[in-house]
Amino acid sequence: MSEPAKHITTARCSCGSVELEATGAPILGAACYCDDCQAGARQIEALPDALPVRDPDGGTAYLLYRKDRFRCSKGDQLLQGHKIRETSPTSRVVAACCNSAMFLRFDGGPHWVSVYRARFEGDAPPLQMRINTKFKPENGDVPSDVPGYSTFPLRFVAKLVAAKIAMLLRR
Repeated sequence: MSEPAKHITTARCSCGSVELEATGAPILGAACYCDDCQAGARQIEALPDALPVRDPDGGTAYLLYRKDRFRCSKGDQLLQGHKIRETSPTSRVVAACCNSAMFLRFDGGPHWVSVYRARFEGDAPPLQMRINTKFKPENGDVPSDVPGYSTFPLRFVAKLVAAKIAMLLRR
């Protein structure tokens, strides 16, 4: 008996020249308010013709996918990494064709990629939490639609660990 096909979700840049594919459900949907996400968003938003990266409340919404379930299906040569500091362990990857924020990756690091939720068309998987809310902008109120945490909650870490174990077991 064959396995059922896994659902593929597509994320696109604003002009359609870059496409990302994510297979299956995300590990987690989270909006982050940390200083680095805010600085990275400002850096990208300052690029010519770039769309907003942050939500109106100052958070940056991501869907986290396992690296083995994520790929660029179109326009890979247009992807360009941006660092907020030369020594940053992360790169915010932008589609250079239209300066759309696409995903955040850890250089040589973890087993997941944080894809900007706004890049998904249609009904993107929902947010499940808001993290690092202690860094929210002074003039921003954090919505209460999902649980909010001042740092990284145990639930966040547990989901990442479970995803790593599933990858190791090839599930």
